[in-house]
Amino acid sequence: MRVFSAFFLPSFDWIQIEVSGLCNAQCFYCPHTVWRKDWLGANLSLATFKKLLPYFKKTKLVYLQGWGEPLLNPEFFEMVRLAKAQGVKVGFTTNGTLINEDLAEKIVFSKVDVLALSLAGIETNDRLRKGTSLNQVLKAIETINSVKTLKQQNPQIHIAYMLLRSNEYELERLPEFLAEYGIREIIVSLLDFVPSKDLEEECLAPQTEEDFNLLKKRAEKVAEKAKSLGLKMIFNLPSPCSQGRVCSENPIKSLFINSLGMVSPCVFTGIPVKQKTNVYFGNIHQETLKAIWNKQEYKEFREAHLSRAKPPVCATCPKARIELVF
Repeated sequence: MRVFSAFFLPSFDWIQIEVSGLCNAQCFYCPHTVWRKDWLGANLSLATFKKLLPYFKKTKLVYLQGWGEPLLNPEFFEMVRLAKAQGVKVGFTTNGTLINEDLAEKIVFSKVDVLALSLAGIETNDRLRKGTSLNQVLKAIETINSVKTLKQQNPQIHIAYMLLRSNEYELERLPEFLAEYGIREIIVSLLDFVPSKDLEEECLAPQTEEDFNLLKKRAEKVAEKAKSLGLKMIFNLPSPCSQGRVCSENPIKSLFINSLGMVSPCVFTGIPVKQKTNVYFGNIHQETLKAIWNKQEYKEFREAHLSRAKPPVCATCPKARIELVF
């Protein structure tokens, strides 16, 4: 019996849906900024989103974010409502620029489970993430927490932190800086996807075991400091010595749908841009998600990951070598 016989009726650890491929920021390291002339992102329609509802009952998490700012979609809160009605956990990531008191109330009372806010530095954030503001993010956290005191426990607030060469000197200060804001977790990532050669120097991914061990020790020390302040800090570190791991994007039990309706194994293989190498197995405008998931070529793609024989497009991806440090 083939290993994917159980996949004929899809059940997922998570489905990531790019409800908006538009963005009001220009983070210098993001594909949206680097490839803006060829960008095809749009707002996902509510009608398209509704096609996915039957699958949410067998999904642990629906994550409403891709390469854009999800709050730019005017149907965002209706999408959250529909997803929550299926009994599924819902989360999203935002740059925080649109969150005022009214929007904070909508977020809290929508009963969304997880809210991640993006940062890339303390003093450096506003320069690296043009169009965003550290103060706006902190104000958004404070506003949401003030609304949550009205008997609401969710959303759990996380920080999605991008560690770059330009801001690495601020890393040790981060736990103490954020501890007072009622944040549950800080999730630190390196620049895993480098959309331009000009950005290669910003990537801190270790190339040798010695370099990895040095970065790991540094991360462990910072994570321990965070723990002493009541914060959980998780580092996603690509190791040069971790071949054979299961990809951290979990393509065996998860998938990504971009704002054009294209279905990909993960967010890194589904960027909505012209003339770039992507991996699409179908479009939910033309086929059901079940039909796409059960295509022979998609089964073979997942089977390769299950056997640790990575497909060529994944062979050099840092996400296939992630070691969690916390």
